[in-house]
Amino acid sequence: MKYCSKCKKIYFDFEGERCPSCNRKLIDEPNHFSPVYIITANGFELERIRAALESADIPYSYQNEKRETGIRILNSAPPENCEVFVPVSAYQDAVDVLVGIGAITEDNIPEINKDDIEKLNKTKKEAAKEEEELSPGKARIIRIFSFIGFLLILAATVYFADFIVAFVKNFFA
Repeated sequence: MKYCSKCKKIYFDFEGERCPSCNRKLIDEPNHFSPVYIITANGFELERIRAALESADIPYSYQNEKRETGIRILNSAPPENCEVFVPVSAYQDAVDVLVGIGAITEDNIPEINKDDIEKLNKTKKEAAKEEEELSPGKARIIRIFSFIGFLLILAATVYFADFIVAFVKNFFA
């Protein structure tokens, strides 16, 4: 399994060192949060894919296809040809969901060898382990301390600004 950080695509059973699309050097072991291209869709199909990924709790993002040049009117339907991305750790689950709803046909499923399946499972376990390390209680405590730290920085900034203004006032008075 190799990953292109520019195209955001995974290449299975690929022997080259450079991406066939953009010629960038491929990465052997991508980060489990690295976005991976999974499908291009538009309109109703895009909404169907988004709903399926959301219901399966699979994080995703989408953006206009790079070749898209059409003008989009505010409050209109999603633009044509959006590329959908999922994290590397959720790639296999996303493929399964999209096959289940018929967005990807059986013919278009990339063949993944056992080594690549193990790599995908390893990234999935790493992501799950990282999420477990930060329990909701710890996250709440971190948010509280972050807020207190922000208030302290804000108070120090105001105090310093008042000090500078008083100094300048006394200097010219």
